[in-house]
Amino acid sequence: MPRPGVALFLRPNFDMATSYGHYFMGVAARYASARMFVRDLGGVAATKANFDLSLYSDDPEFCYLLGHGNPDTYSAQNQEIVMRTCNGDERLIGRVTLLLSCSCGVSLAPSAVQKGALAVFAWAVDFTWVAVTDPDVDNYARGFFEAVNVISNALADGRTVGRAMDLSMATWERWIDFWVASEDPYASLIVQHMLHDKDGQRLFGDPSARLTVLAAPDVAGVPFSMPMLTGHTIFMLSLIA
Repeated sequence: MPRPGVALFLRPNFDMATSYGHYFMGVAARYASARMFVRDLGGVAATKANFDLSLYSDDPEFCYLLGHGNPDTYSAQNQEIVMRTCNGDERLIGRVTLLLSCSCGVSLAPSAVQKGALAVFAWAVDFTWVAVTDPDVDNYARGFFEAVNVISNALADGRTVGRAMDLSMATWERWIDFWVASEDPYASLIVQHMLHDKDGQRLFGDPSARLTVLAAPDVAGVPFSMPMLTGHTIFMLSLIA
């Protein structure tokens, strides 16, 4: 059985796309660390060997995994394959997993749940976003990753898997509403990609499952306003393998 109150964050960082996920997952890892023991494997440490070692030694009940992927494959640092459908996904048995990777919600995630994973969040589409500058100051990319991190944060707060999914959907809607009302020249493009990611987000497994964490009070949503960014090259990024 996985160890209660233990989480593994695997966040590679070797290209522009993973640099964004690496940064924003770091924010979620710091949040979770106030409520759980977090094994944070970032950058060159985000390898299959270290993933396997953490599963063996830490035996986390929650895994937040970033990387390039496709319907049957999840990979980590330098696109090293970590698991495939019916080859390694059994290591998620008994765990709650957030799999931020392109299209793993087609085959890999449901396969893991069929084998005994408690719950898996994944995408049945290529996860895409709009980016213009460094992730720590990129207001275009922020909403995409905030909607994903809400899942991790909600689980760290002791909420159920189903409630975490609901909060994520609400966050997508809030950001979509924000950009629909915006006069930013890239607003319509951002809305298009946000709708794509929101509609492709999937939850497999037991919606009543929850992690073993320290209790945390409800925190109200923080209002946000974003400055218009001009003079930047726009990028459309994804985590497709």
